[in-house]
Amino acid sequence: MGVLLFHLWPLRLPGGFVGVDVFFVVSGFLITDHLAREFAVHGTISLPAFWARRARRLLPASLLVLAVTAIAVWVSVPLARWAQLGSEIIASTLYIENWALATQSVDYMALSNVKSPTQQFWTLSVEEQFYLAWPILLIAGWWVARRLGRDGTTGITVAIAVITAVSFTASVLTTATSPDIAYFSTFTRAWEFGAGALLALTLRRNSHTFPHTARTLISWGGLAAIAIAMLVYGPATPFPSYTAALPVVGTIMVVAAGTAAARLSPIRMLSWRPIQFVGDISYGVYLWHWPLIILVPFSTGHALTTIEKIAVLAASLALGGASKFLVEDPARTSRWLSRSRPRRSLLAAAGAMALVCATALPLATATVPPPPEVSEATQPCVGAESMASKSCGDPLYIRLQAPVESFPADLPSEAVRACERSVESQEYVRCDVVDAEPGATRIALVGDSHATRWVEAFERAAASSGHGLSTFLVSGCPLISREPLGSAWGFDPVGSQLCPVLTDAVLSEVASDPTITDVVFVNRTRLYLSDDPELHPLTPDMVADSVAELESIGKNVIVLAAPPELNAVPAQGAASAADCLAVHLDADGCTLPRAASEFSDPMRAGAEAAGGGVLDLTDVFCTETRCLSQIGGLVVYTDDNHLTRSFAASTSRILTQRLLPMLTAGTPAQ
Repeated sequence: MGVLLFHLWPLRLPGGFVGVDVFFVVSGFLITDHLAREFAVHGTISLPAFWARRARRLLPASLLVLAVTAIAVWVSVPLARWAQLGSEIIASTLYIENWALATQSVDYMALSNVKSPTQQFWTLSVEEQFYLAWPILLIAGWWVARRLGRDGTTGITVAIAVITAVSFTASVLTTATSPDIAYFSTFTRAWEFGAGALLALTLRRNSHTFPHTARTLISWGGLAAIAIAMLVYGPATPFPSYTAALPVVGTIMVVAAGTAAARLSPIRMLSWRPIQFVGDISYGVYLWHWPLIILVPFSTGHALTTIEKIAVLAASLALGGASKFLVEDPARTSRWLSRSRPRRSLLAAAGAMALVCATALPLATATVPPPPEVSEATQPCVGAESMASKSCGDPLYIRLQAPVESFPADLPSEAVRACERSVESQEYVRCDVVDAEPGATRIALVGDSHATRWVEAFERAAASSGHGLSTFLVSGCPLISREPLGSAWGFDPVGSQLCPVLTDAVLSEVASDPTITDVVFVNRTRLYLSDDPELHPLTPDMVADSVAELESIGKNVIVLAAPPELNAVPAQGAASAADCLAVHLDADGCTLPRAASEFSDPMRAGAEAAGGGVLDLTDVFCTETRCLSQIGGLVVYTDDNHLTRSFAASTSRILTQRLLPMLTAGTPAQ
């Protein structure tokens, strides 16, 4: 329930995601205890029988949810999203969704992806991978110990202890360097299963129990640890690093205390029938809640309202109950499956998985028309040019140059993308895109992934006037402040240390290169802002310090004011402009009031305070009253904030016209 409430009301329960870690510990405890008992009785483990039991318990409900989700995607989601969501349904069916998400986190081509309705299957994928590997590891530990003349249980314990220690170390180190990968990786989560497993083996070796009073206190202490994590942790918490130890230890305390019968024991509360019922249906609730959260907005065309969230909560409970009594229990207790050899259950599971994959395959292989061709010169009334001439008519209603579904793939060229690095990579690359003519200036374009979308427009501006152009691009880092920065989504005290190091390196190279006379900063400024000073937002003083430093050694610094976005405030996993336009019959439904797009811009304020220039192209995106997501037959964004390649190219004439007079040497003689 903690995960469900976190997904519906993340600000109310910011650390609700630790419910997953509680689940991993309990799974490790129960499965290891079960396998240890089988070892004790039979001296070995029947792998087919174990896997068959797991398949009967987990697969029927999960495969039903995946099949229904595939149909719902086909009915309610725009074509542009089918390939991504279909692929993730297949990955979830094969229980490798965690690795699919880890790959997306470092894949530029996945930048425009939305949250998948099967994303919650990443935890089930980790669990299934655990179920596949764990009994094999236990058998190996038992066999090695017996070969060495030692007790088999000791061998199992040593093997699990080593795995747990290595995994915990990997969790801490990987979270510090690649937090997105660490979050989804099986290797960084294995220690949580291992912690539960070590508890199970410890309790089997030592059956001594604590007095009732001590058990009661331990239980309450464990629940308090879990509650503190759920209430205090949030987006800024490095996870699953050492911070995951709090809910893990809390869970161990609760499980170790057992079922104390004392009057004040929390077990009395947890034994209430309503709580027991929710626990019984929790698996189904977990399966159903996330598809509802993701797919309902596609059908309604807007984010979930409070009433809709309550309805999703109720529907999740109802569907979870139906899954329990109509699917899970009948499949688990089926005489046809349970009283036959394991092969029947395993073949039935494989067949059902193949059927779901076949259902999702048409989605995964769906193709969309190619995005519009980007011409070498701007075209009248196309894209930004339609905002510059009243004779073009209303820019919002000029016929699209390509189907709306094609624009999420309207990305920069491969050459441009190759010049960008992620902040997690801890490196940057300088690309000399345009060679300068004799006597001309060289421009350095510096910034995050928003700067990447502007490269080709700046390339045209530089090439047409004889100026040189070099790029320094790091996604997730504005490259303007040497101080750690947070974002509108939180502050990561570990990951935030990566950006200042790269910023210092880039600014130092730009400052030391005498051929670079002009520096243009471009970034998604809104992302680095917050009203909470504890999130370390970007400030005008930070910007002014860097601008003044470059200006003091003779560099001419220009800031490109951040264009508007589809949403007034950056939203994680928001629907794209193409999604919005596909759902709304009228493109006016995908506009933003111009007043809502305005914000206190520290890049502008800092540049002006330090004597730098500000290049403002807001009028290319907005009329006097509203900012548009479809302009001159082109969709403006691939997602809700990154410019499409075609629209960025359409700004090149206007950009050139306004940029050149601001450069150190103006336009060189031809």
